[in-house]
Amino acid sequence: MTNERYETRINRALALIDRHIDQDLSIERLADEACLSPFHFHRIFSALTGESVHAMTTRMRMERALALARRAIRPQWKAIAAAVGYRSQDVFTRAFKRYFGCTPSVFDLERYWRDRPDRDDALAVSRYFLRPALALPADFEVEIVDRPATKLIISRAVGGYLDPTLIVAAFERINAFSKALGIAMPGRLTGASQDDPELVSLSRCRYDFCLEVPEETSASKGLQAVHRTEGRWAVTHVEGDFAAVDRAWNLLFKSWLPASGRNLRAAPVEEVYHQTPNEIGWDCFDVTLAIPLDD
Repeated sequence: MTNERYETRINRALALIDRHIDQDLSIERLADEACLSPFHFHRIFSALTGESVHAMTTRMRMERALALARRAIRPQWKAIAAAVGYRSQDVFTRAFKRYFGCTPSVFDLERYWRDRPDRDDALAVSRYFLRPALALPADFEVEIVDRPATKLIISRAVGGYLDPTLIVAAFERINAFSKALGIAMPGRLTGASQDDPELVSLSRCRYDFCLEVPEETSASKGLQAVHRTEGRWAVTHVEGDFAAVDRAWNLLFKSWLPASGRNLRAAPVEEVYHQTPNEIGWDCFDVTLAIPLDD
């Protein structure tokens, strides 16, 4: 079996982890998803991802727990523990302490950020997380829309914040795929950051280019197929350079969302490309920013 076929199988297991981080993720279940024996699956998974299954699922559960805690004024750790796959709060607390060195109730995000080995690199990417909320301009327009369920073909870059050529390569893969299928990308291509750079080391941060495709479409090598569920989204359009997009994200998350009284749904935010990088370049943007909302 070639590395490409192994990669496709491991990608199916990774997609299962993303979708069901709140459920049992035993080696047997993940191996079955990848159509590999548990013995071989563990070895192949570690070789292709650089992490053991246990290390990755624990890391993703801890990162998800912090993300959920940040959304609440008073985090309910028992509910958070269940939401990330721990049926016992005591087990969750012990796992949290092993991972972060302290219990959830005394975790200090500012100290965690300050002590991160890649802090300087993270600051060079964006100071979004350290900036205060902006005053909400009267002309900042946000629309609430319903988006239907659809199949997506994904091209993923891991560590692209540190090495932008990885993001370019991921785009080129999805660009070639769309051309082969004769699918125009504007309006159907989105970018989705799967991880929060404040909580996840930059070397592990994932960025996905996602192409909406007909249901019968199959992913080619280096790509994976997933589904976006139907749901309600808050959207705003922005044109300009990176600073304009960064400002719009800042307004949408830190100013509009709290003022709206709405809650986020557990799904990645997206950037819908109306002009793609091969049309407008990598320094200019014509995108709709979209955040998933609870109904």
